[in-house]
Amino acid sequence: MKSKNFKVQPFKVGPDYIDPMYLSMASGRPCRTLDSWMMGEETIRRSFVAGCVGADFAVAEGVRGLYEGESPVADVGSTAHVAKILSAPVVLVVDCRSLTRGVAAQIIGYQSMDREVRIGGVILNNVRDAAHEEKLRKAIEHYTKVPVLGVLYRSPELRIKKRHGGLVTPRELPKIDEVINRAAMLLEPSLDIDKLLELMTQCPEIEDHAGQGPLLKQRGSAINEKVKIGIFIDFPFSFYYPENLVLLREAGAEIRVIDSLSTREIENEISGVLIGGGYPEIFASELEANHRLRHSLYKKIVDEMPVVGEGGGLLYLCSSINYGGKKHKMVSVFDGDVYFSERPKALGYAQLEATAENPLSEAGGTLKGHEFHYSYIENLSSEFAFNVLRGRGIRDGRDGATAHRTVGMYTHLHYLANPDVPAKFVSACSQYFHR
Repeated sequence: MKSKNFKVQPFKVGPDYIDPMYLSMASGRPCRTLDSWMMGEETIRRSFVAGCVGADFAVAEGVRGLYEGESPVADVGSTAHVAKILSAPVVLVVDCRSLTRGVAAQIIGYQSMDREVRIGGVILNNVRDAAHEEKLRKAIEHYTKVPVLGVLYRSPELRIKKRHGGLVTPRELPKIDEVINRAAMLLEPSLDIDKLLELMTQCPEIEDHAGQGPLLKQRGSAINEKVKIGIFIDFPFSFYYPENLVLLREAGAEIRVIDSLSTREIENEISGVLIGGGYPEIFASELEANHRLRHSLYKKIVDEMPVVGEGGGLLYLCSSINYGGKKHKMVSVFDGDVYFSERPKALGYAQLEATAENPLSEAGGTLKGHEFHYSYIENLSSEFAFNVLRGRGIRDGRDGATAHRTVGMYTHLHYLANPDVPAKFVSACSQYFHR
């Protein structure tokens, strides 16, 4: 659709960072997240409308199967639930490897599971050849009335490398643009773009709540001047929701990008730092080599500057990362040593309760998020800011290691699910600046 000069806004259902990176590259627009476990229905609609400003059409990639979500017997957290909230049709992308007649059975099953979900079409993926395609089409036409909107044949050119935690990030693949363009080229001849556009234009309008105002009506102290917050955005740390950066700016932050591999020190005018998730273990040697930045950040932390590290950011704040048989020194604000297992240590939604006031929450406040990691931390003697109501956390039902005004946590937060967080963090940074 981008090749037809349409502006397409991508969305991703469910908590994810890497898939949205690919969707952003393919569309040329920042991909936003829609999740009905973390967010309320009105928040989902508001974020959807805000994200669509300036776009001709919107496409949301689902999470796992159509009906997979937080519960085996309820809608919440599923693609189907988000589709119903937005009154959007669903296009099934079916892995057709080893299927013929069974493809119709799958479509019929998805249709009958929930009659409120409208299956508008199907795209056949992993098709062997033209003969296989013909059999699939015959089965679908015979048993269903669902139109085939496109076919994608198997191709080794479309394979993307994986590592623990998901796909390799696109920034690490110098030829990823070629892979995306190749996928479009292979799909385009069979894609019924007119039918796809017809499905989109049949969707009912959603009232525009966001076009004239901020994305979120935030609570918290008003900030009269911009507070400069440094955010690590680079190869090791790239897991950020675009909405979070929007909400920080709306709360009064001016974003300053920090590159953990090349920046040498934290500027004096920066009043807070956010270090997102990513793969610091892959770049552990380079992170260790940039000792000036590590020392500069450590000094700011001891000086009580608010710092938050999520996922990979937590690992960077620890004493060491042990990966590939080597030990690499990190910031050492926390005395824990990071190790990695072959299997995931945590994967899913998380909910926290603050046991004390911190830069993200007042005491007693609850936060919703998600966690996914293969790492674990040993020898950590830190206090913790949160009890884990759902999920794993760092250890013993606790998350959010604390030191001075720094919080390091395995839980990743989406600020639309936690409306107090942006203003709370910006306020903490402002207090540091004005002390």
